[in-house]
Amino acid sequence: MDVYGRVGLSFTVTKRIEVFYMKQFEKWRSLCVTGLALGLILSILLFLKKEYIYMIAALIVWIVFICAFFGFWKSLKEHGMKTEVDISRVLGKDAKDALNFGNVGILTYNEEYIVTWASPFFKEKGITLTNSKLTSWISNIRTLFDDDVDMVIGKSEGRIYEITRKRDAQILYVKDITDYYNMRQQYLDNEIVIGLLQLDNYMEYQSYENEEIMAQINTHLRAALVTWAKDNKMFVRRLRSDRFLVILNKEILTEVRKQNFTILQLIKDEANKLDVSITLSMAFAYGSNDFTVLDDMVNELIELAQSRGGDQAAIRSSGGTVQFVGGNSETSSTRSKVRVRIMAQSIQEAIMESNRVYIAGHVMSDFDCMGACLALSSWVHALGKEVFIVLKDVPRDEQLQEMMNSFVTVIQERHTLITPDEAMDSIDYNKDLLIMADHGIPAISSVKEFVDRCNRILVIDHHRRSDAFVKNTLLTYVESSASSACELIVELLQNIPNHIPIYEMEATIMYLGILVDTNRFKMHTDARTFEAAAALQNWGANTSRAEKALCEDYLYFSMKNALIQRAKPYYNHFMIAAIDDETLDKTMMAQVSQALLLIKGCVASFTIAKVKTNPNAVAISARSDGSYNVQKIMEKLNGGGHFSAAAVEREGVSVQQMKDMILNCIEEELKNEGNIA
Repeated sequence: MDVYGRVGLSFTVTKRIEVFYMKQFEKWRSLCVTGLALGLILSILLFLKKEYIYMIAALIVWIVFICAFFGFWKSLKEHGMKTEVDISRVLGKDAKDALNFGNVGILTYNEEYIVTWASPFFKEKGITLTNSKLTSWISNIRTLFDDDVDMVIGKSEGRIYEITRKRDAQILYVKDITDYYNMRQQYLDNEIVIGLLQLDNYMEYQSYENEEIMAQINTHLRAALVTWAKDNKMFVRRLRSDRFLVILNKEILTEVRKQNFTILQLIKDEANKLDVSITLSMAFAYGSNDFTVLDDMVNELIELAQSRGGDQAAIRSSGGTVQFVGGNSETSSTRSKVRVRIMAQSIQEAIMESNRVYIAGHVMSDFDCMGACLALSSWVHALGKEVFIVLKDVPRDEQLQEMMNSFVTVIQERHTLITPDEAMDSIDYNKDLLIMADHGIPAISSVKEFVDRCNRILVIDHHRRSDAFVKNTLLTYVESSASSACELIVELLQNIPNHIPIYEMEATIMYLGILVDTNRFKMHTDARTFEAAAALQNWGANTSRAEKALCEDYLYFSMKNALIQRAKPYYNHFMIAAIDDETLDKTMMAQVSQALLLIKGCVASFTIAKVKTNPNAVAISARSDGSYNVQKIMEKLNGGGHFSAAAVEREGVSVQQMKDMILNCIEEELKNEGNIA
């Protein structure tokens, strides 16, 4: 019997208990009123007959009745109505049997949340609640009244109770679910988890290092990984020299996650001692009894973890979002010359097999995005294919717009820019190729309206991959170790047999893309970045013009410095500038964050403000000096980006709320830094 629905106890219990209380109260009230009336009448009659002795006796009786009445009233106010009532007297025997069968208890309470009546269910369990506050029994029961919820689960004296509130009555249903809860928890703890553990860059060392070095790597890294898995009671088998399969349950996964996967730091420390660039990537999938589903999930997760730079664990439940642990260091470049050449050939083949090519950038396009799009356009045009850049009328950086204006004639001669609407009207989703440059997330793409309809998608990006990455791609070239998308494309163009004409305009904007994304070669820069910059100079990049393009006028410079002065330090190593009285463009926010990194001791900076293009939204621009992963912070706020440059934009929140969210995320990360550097 469903005591919550089919019996319909809410209205019945409340009304019958009220009737029961009223009958008890009416007996006292009638007795007191009758006594007072009789005493008063008798006293008046005796006074008129001059029977003073009897009159005094009648007054005494009258006073006794008054004292009794006020004594009862005081007791009722202070202690409530006595409610030790058998439930069968209130609801009837059938309802009592139904409640006993369902192991359900009932509580009624007043406006002050004091229990006024409790069914025998509680007495049988040794719980005394009558005339006590509900929160004195289970503290989180308060959420039933403070929050918009109808049910809570609480724990009291080792037992688990499910408490349901009925909105139309001051009544609670209580069910002891201890056995069910423990059984459910045991089932969840024993849920199968499939994992893959992979040593990043191991294969490169296996190809080039001598046997002595490989023996040390196997002893200190591979053996340590196997030992960690066995110590945590995982089933572990080697699939190949750098990859291991592990099988565990949810309880083990929860435990190693509480420890923040200490094996990540252990592998990194041991690799540093051996002076090798090897880190660990981990993937764990659960939430399905279909092993083929888990197999697909875990392979996607290990690819995702490595495309984000490795040195991290990616965890996902079937149907849930991906969660990342680790990823606290910039990995060294793992792009081999062979991989670049293979990717260049594959991209060229995809272009040749397409009817037309559409190149998309991200909204608020910058130099790196536009430079990559222009270079790809030149590549496709050289192959004799019709090509369109879908960035016309798409919001872009002000400095980029000034540079585009200065090259407007040349751009119109060599490239075709169209609007997203024009692209949507003309594209053939099955035959045409869509190239997403400098981004891989549909939500920020200039073609977000129709990207999910395209069947031939190619992605070239240098940002760490997230779970919001575009699905069903034909080809993906994501290298988070690269400084910029322009650097990747320069390498690709250098590894194809035919000559691609890149002139001053394209080369200068590409050079600016590298210059801005590396903060003038100060951030995430390696030898290959300088090689790409040198190649662009050989192709005609005007470096003097590029430097002038980044110059600021006096008002802009003054405004930026005024904003910098409003920043405050937090936790000794973080600077936050929360601007709640102005709207800013994202370029200004990025430059403020970048400037704050020049403060001694600052490892990461955040600028928060309302967005000029959308005053209803609040954005954050985050930058780090390379030792702190700001992408992890932004991802927790539904944003993303790169290891040392990330951002987020959200509507429906204030600047102060965003600041509080950042501080909470930083505090959480600081608690874990003892395990994960």
